Amino acid sequence: MIKMIAALCRRPGMTHAEYLAYVQHVHGRLATDEPAGLRRYVQNHVFDAAFGSLADTAHTQPVARDSVTELYWDSPEDMKANFAHEHVRTKVGPDGANFSAKDLQLSLVATEVEQPVTNPGPGRGAKVLHFMRAAEGLALPTFFERWAKAHARALDTTPQASAALRRCVHNHQLPAFNPMLAYFGGLDVPIYEGAASLWFDDATSLSAFRAYERALLAINAEPGAAFYQPASSFFLYATEVPIYQR
Repeated sequence: MIKMIAALCRRPGMTHAEYLAYVQHVHGRLATDEPAGLRRYVQNHVFDAAFGSLADTAHTQPVARDSVTELYWDSPEDMKANFAHEHVRTKVGPDGANFSAKDLQLSLVATEVEQPVTNPGPGRGAKVLHFMRAAEGLALPTFFERWAKAHARALDTTPQASAALRRCVHNHQLPAFNPMLAYFGGLDVPIYEGAASLWFDDATSLSAFRAYERALLAINAEPGAAFYQPASSFFLYATEVPIYQR
């Protein structure tokens, strides 16, 4: 399975609430009128966020994000066919101008890699999307390997996060598909090599993510263990809204 993740910003003059209503009930319905090979479509409605790391106030992504779209296909061929479909080209794509600031969009094509958690469960109440830029000069396989090891260690050293986290997926960037990111725009925005999806029971559990993030930062600062750039990374707190599933 392959997926596209897009972190979106509302267009000028639109409130966050207006944006969420439009993207779910108007754009979402338009997209599912003709799924054209789409396997699954999820919207993540953002209700809070932080940009840059706890240790460094400098960052390169100061623009707030209103939602994150996740589109799934069974194969790269299905993804390409979906974007080439007449309904998607003439109806769904152009509708983006009605709600989003296209030049600010950020997206990546990725594959999901499930990570172990101590107390698995549905975790439908709150979700964290942690967008991560790989450490400078680090090859993608090494980034993914160090990231997975850091996740396991962070859970081992943070009982609060270990108890609260219900599921964790590491979305690994597939750079061969970067030319397709033009669909959502924002090609001048830095491309993120990974994005973690972390599920919790409810918003009150999200303080556990902060403890988990601090553990990641500590591991990342160890000699020879650096895997991401905290100052260029960011995370979003969101509510997951399923739109379509075949």
